Amino acid sequence: MIIGNKYRISVVQLLLCALPFLWLWFVLINHLRVEWTLNAQYAYGWAVPFLCVFLIWQRIRMQVGDRQPMVFEIFFSAKRLLLPVTVGLALLYLPTRLIQEANPDWRLVSWGLAIEVIGLTFCLLYVAFRDSKFVLRDFFFPIAYFLVAVPWPSAVEGPIIQSFTRMDVAATTEIMGLFGIPAIPHGNVIEVATGSVGIDEACSGIRSFQATLMVSLFLGEWLRLGSKQRLQLVLSGFLFSLLFNFMRLCVLVSVASRHGIAAVSRWHDPTGVTILLGCLFGLWFLAHWFARKNPKVEIPSPKTSRSRVSVANSPFPTFAFFGLAFWLLIAETCVTNWYRYHEARMPSPVTWDIKWPVNLTMRQLPIAPETRQILRYDEADSRAWQADDRSWQVVYLRWNPGSVATRLTYNHTPEVCLTASGHRIAEMSAPMNLTARGLEFPFRFYRLGDTPQPVFVGYCLWEDRATSHAFNTASLGWGNRLGPVLEGQRNTGQRSIELVITGVNDFNSARDAVEKLLNDIVSVGNK
Repeated sequence: MIIGNKYRISVVQLLLCALPFLWLWFVLINHLRVEWTLNAQYAYGWAVPFLCVFLIWQRIRMQVGDRQPMVFEIFFSAKRLLLPVTVGLALLYLPTRLIQEANPDWRLVSWGLAIEVIGLTFCLLYVAFRDSKFVLRDFFFPIAYFLVAVPWPSAVEGPIIQSFTRMDVAATTEIMGLFGIPAIPHGNVIEVATGSVGIDEACSGIRSFQATLMVSLFLGEWLRLGSKQRLQLVLSGFLFSLLFNFMRLCVLVSVASRHGIAAVSRWHDPTGVTILLGCLFGLWFLAHWFARKNPKVEIPSPKTSRSRVSVANSPFPTFAFFGLAFWLLIAETCVTNWYRYHEARMPSPVTWDIKWPVNLTMRQLPIAPETRQILRYDEADSRAWQADDRSWQVVYLRWNPGSVATRLTYNHTPEVCLTASGHRIAEMSAPMNLTARGLEFPFRFYRLGDTPQPVFVGYCLWEDRATSHAFNTASLGWGNRLGPVLEGQRNTGQRSIELVITGVNDFNSARDAVEKLLNDIVSVGNK
């Protein structure tokens, strides 16, 4: 087989050289798929790898492209920088994978891994073709385009969402006043006569903006628009997302004012789909209008195409690909052995599950999709019932090993979640152990202070291979992110049970009632 009129290489050799590429991109996509699946804001990420492949195929077929910024050409043309950059990116892969194993939900890790994979891809392509202009012109945008699928860091995304939300709330309140609909802004909430309309992330406009950014960049490359036209297309997508989302919010507030707050849920998703389609169709027509003003790009003749890659009689540089493959094998082995070494000294897993009684009339309660997006659990069940003049609500969550950061659940204890949902905690018990089915369950109880009758909440967080149990709420700062990495602690499996009980008057009564219930519903040994 001849590649680029430059090298003769067998099919087997070509497949072996492709292994490091395939592994790097598999690790990256496998890491991001959880965010793409759980977070509707980044669901479009599933389409991005296919769009990248399509753009690469288009570039190879046309073999012509716009010149990229000169700074990249200077970087790649400086051959003395190629080796240290390649080695540096390869070496960074090891600590990134170490951190990723203990923090699979950390967005900074996602960006670090994405930059390393894309950077190594460019370096290996340069080594293969030995033509910086060819690599940049034909592969830079299609490969770097993958970055639109990487979730934004929370430090960037959060302020943008808040800014969009405040702007939407202020503008919607003013417009509603012009149409005779009284509306009062309260932070991220708009109060109307029938109640309050909350502005979530979807309503802030960030979701439609990210989707239009992905589409506008793709259309600009696919239709071969100039740099100025591509920038205009991106800015137009931003304006489309703001305009259509503002119209959506006006509709939702108007519906809430006329038909009540309950009617908003029926309009929320249809209006969301409508504004997204409006943005996409607007970008589609605008991109084609730009394309008609753009001169046609001629496909070069084979002779011209061949001249873009110089002919050389040197052998294909398999050493670079095999060297990277060998290093990736070493890195993955080190990561695996690091955590296995520490986990071998941990207790054997102790697991349990919930077996709901069949002799009680229970209601299965829905769990909001936003809850799974935040907590990233693998299994959940929420039920409510009444028995012996007591009302119960039980929420059971389970995390498989490696699903989330080791201490993510410590960032969402009842002290945080109950307060965030508008409740006030009047009193909190000391940590205590409840005995059920031969196990000691670590519990803490809370008494709410904003209910007409006493309401107690019991909470237990269970780690399958715990050496000790902690109850203190902990934020996911750098220390709590990197500490488990240095200690070789991945998430080896967690589960929690939260019980809300009414009909008892003090912590002791709540404890006795919960302990009795646990003996009825806990099944030990199931996974």
